[in-house]
Amino acid sequence: MSSDIRRSGSCLCGGVQFSVTGEPLRVGLCHCKDCRKTSGSVYQAFGIWPLEAFETTGIVSTYGGRSFCPTCGGRVTSVGEE
Repeated sequence: MSSDIRRSGSCLCGGVQFSVTGEPLRVGLCHCKDCRKTSGSVYQAFGIWPLEAFETTGIVSTYGGRSFCPTCGGRVTSVGEE
């Protein structure tokens, strides 16, 4: 039943839509300098899903493993080595 859960979102302008299906493999809080800067806080919450659970529509730009909307600059995904 929990594998049927679908969460969705978008970048700030709505040009990139994304969704994930199922439960995350891991959730946490990141305190690295990059996450503090982009969130404007002392940490940023994150969730990790298998790549096959993630779907996206729209054009994304990717630099250094991090994807973002080329129009508004909103971060969408970060794909790691794991």
